[in-house]
Amino acid sequence: MKKILFILLLTTPFIGFGQGWEKTFGGTILDGGYSVQQTTDGGYIITGMTKSYSLNGGRDVYLIKTNSTGDTLWTNTFGDSDNEEGYSVQQTNDGGYIICGWTESFGNGGREVYLIKTNGMGIEQWSKTFGGSNWDVGRSVKQTTDGGYIITGYTSSFGNINRDMYLIKTDDNGDSLWTKILGGSNDEEGRSVQQTNDGGYIITGYTSSFGNGEEDVYLIKTNSTGDTLWT
Repeated sequence: MKKILFILLLTTPFIGFGQGWEKTFGGTILDGGYSVQQTTDGGYIITGMTKSYSLNGGRDVYLIKTNSTGDTLWTNTFGDSDNEEGYSVQQTNDGGYIICGWTESFGNGGREVYLIKTNGMGIEQWSKTFGGSNWDVGRSVKQTTDGGYIITGYTSSFGNINRDMYLIKTDDNGDSLWTKILGGSNDEEGRSVQQTNDGGYIITGYTSSFGNGEEDVYLIKTNSTGDTLWT
């Protein structure tokens, strides 16, 4: 009797609560997923990078759309002769997608923040780069209430010698409206950004300039034009 009861307890989660699933995507070389969001049709949108399906031998931004059970509906890649990676993806109000990450193929040299807008089938509508001659990377992007976008990440081109938190506001075509550099004399990175109910922004990441030493969690609240209200 104890043995039967034990078996029933093991199988109850699968009978009573339904089965989960897992999927893999990619080829024979190097592929990774960095961001996933559920879409309005109940499926999922994933971004990351692929070397398996790159047209030029390096890494390309990888975009994967699935149905509600994780089966692939379509995939797309973005990039050129050098390396690219996608770090953040969100479905946009028009049913398309916005992706941010970095590119070495376009821009001013080094790594540039890479912003890509697609339609609902993952076909590129436009792309933009932001940054200078050193490394600049986009880690998080969200659509804002005015139809534009807010991006955070880091910049090594502007600000102090080391990495600083980078905040970029664009219009709905991806053109920059303003940028802010946040941080101190050591390294900072922005990893996530959201628009707040008052129209401002909340950013989190890490700081090596402030706090208790080494790296500390960094939380910054700004107004609608990116000016710091508190940290």
